Amino acid sequence: MKHVGRPRKLIVALAVFAGLSGASTSAILAAGDRTTIRAGNLVIHAGGSISPTALPKDRMAPISVHASGSVATADGTHIPPAQTLDLHVDRHLRVDSEGLPSSTLAKLQASSPAQAMKSCGGALVGKGRIAAQVEFPESAPFNARGPLLIFNGPTGAAGPDYPEMLFYTFISVPAPTAVIAVAKLSKDTGRYGFTISVQIPEVAGGSGSLEGFELTADRHWTYRGKRNSYLNAECPDGHFFNQLEAAFGGGANLSGIFINSCRPRG
Repeated sequence: MKHVGRPRKLIVALAVFAGLSGASTSAILAAGDRTTIRAGNLVIHAGGSISPTALPKDRMAPISVHASGSVATADGTHIPPAQTLDLHVDRHLRVDSEGLPSSTLAKLQASSPAQAMKSCGGALVGKGRIAAQVEFPESAPFNARGPLLIFNGPTGAAGPDYPEMLFYTFISVPAPTAVIAVAKLSKDTGRYGFTISVQIPEVAGGSGSLEGFELTADRHWTYRGKRNSYLNAECPDGHFFNQLEAAFGGGANLSGIFINSCRPRG
C-alpha cells in the first residue's frame, strides 16, 4: 500500500491563478512557514512543516506533517462554503497503509468523538482542530469549533495503493453533529503520483463554511515485524510540487502550485 508526504518549510513558493465571478487574479507568493493568498474577496492563509527535512534520494523514508489554514473575506461578509478540493501530490510522496486497520463512513456517522475513537481508533492517522463560520438568514454569523480526526479508510476504487481517507469532525452548535468528508485517492500522471479528491459536506444545512483548521499526521505501526509509516517521501532533487484546486460557493475558484523544499541525502 502506498502514497503521500510533505516538506519542512512547507511552502517555498505558490503560483496562484484564481477566478471569481468572471474576474481573474495571478500572483507569486514567496516562501515561509505561512503565506497569504488573495483571490477576489477571499483571503486564504496556509502553512505547514514536515519532519525530517533531510530525506534519501532514492528510497522512501517515514515523515510526519503539520499543516494549518484559514479562510476569510476581505470585506467581512460570510465566507462562501468550500465545495470541492483536489490535491495533486508529487510522485515522490507516498501513503502506505499496509497492515493498518481501516474505518468506514458507516462506523463514523452519527457518532461522538469518543464513539468514533472507540470504533475506529486503530485506524487513526492524524488529528487536529477545525473551525466553521455559521450564518443563518437574518442573524449574525457565529463560530463553531470541534476536533478533527483523520482515519485510514477502505481500499478505494483505484486499488490497494489508493486507500480512502476519512476526515471526521464534531460540531456542537447549532446542534451536535458529526461531519465526515471522504477523500478519494486516484492515480495521477507526470510530476504527480496521485490525486486526493474531496467533496466537502454541508455544514449546518448549508449555512456553515470552513473557517480554519490545523492538523498533525504522524502514524507509525508494526506489521509482520516491519515498522511502517503512513506518510513517506524521497528527495531526489530538493523539491516537491503539489497542485491544489478548490471550488467555493458563489463561483469562486482557486488553483495553486506549491513548490516544497527538502534536502537530499545518501
